[in-house]
Amino acid sequence: MNDRENRRYQMFGRVQTFGQNNASDFAADSKATGHFSAISSIIQEIDAAKALQQGGNATAKEVLLDGLKLDLQNIGRTARAIEQDEPGIAASFRLPDSPSQTALLTAVDSFLIELKKPGVAAKFIAHELAADFVKNLEDDRKAAAAAQDAEESKDAEGVTSTAAIGRLIRDGMKEVNYLDAIMHNKYARIPEKLRAWRSASHTERAPHREKPVILSINSTSSAPQVQAA
Repeated sequence: MNDRENRRYQMFGRVQTFGQNNASDFAADSKATGHFSAISSIIQEIDAAKALQQGGNATAKEVLLDGLKLDLQNIGRTARAIEQDEPGIAASFRLPDSPSQTALLTAVDSFLIELKKPGVAAKFIAHELAADFVKNLEDDRKAAAAAQDAEESKDAEGVTSTAAIGRLIRDGMKEVNYLDAIMHNKYARIPEKLRAWRSASHTERAPHREKPVILSINSTSSAPQVQAA
């Protein structure tokens, strides 16, 4: 949520508390009770949307990508060792020039194609890479793709939730406006409760930024002059 939305969300919480503290003043089937109930529901929906608004968690994907980088480094290093007796093999196992995710995954796909050729993987296993290193590389490649899909899905949910929060804030303000009219009528002769309502339904303003002070030198005077920006 942005700062403006957050301030209104906090106000909804105060309005909810006011309604709970003064519930006995209103009939169960009254409009006021209905509007207070609507505010409570809106707060719950905003809380749910806030959880989704955070978007995808890149941690799992980043761990998998780091693992793939290490695998490629080990395979590339081994290929350069084999190159001493089998010239040309290292060219098929060059590390990507770009650090991007796309370049990394493209390199993994290229390595897998070469490693699945007859007899190639055995040369690497003979240099103490695990017997199932090709399968592990392939599994990690699939896991990275799945993690990317999951992250993109969560990001899409976050965008949707951002729009939902905007709508819920507008709905909440509509309920507060209804309640504001009701409270001023209900508590017209009970000033302490009307003050409490006004305090609860007040939306805090954004912090005021002071204008910077600019020092300018007047050419006709040796003393600096202070001007407000």
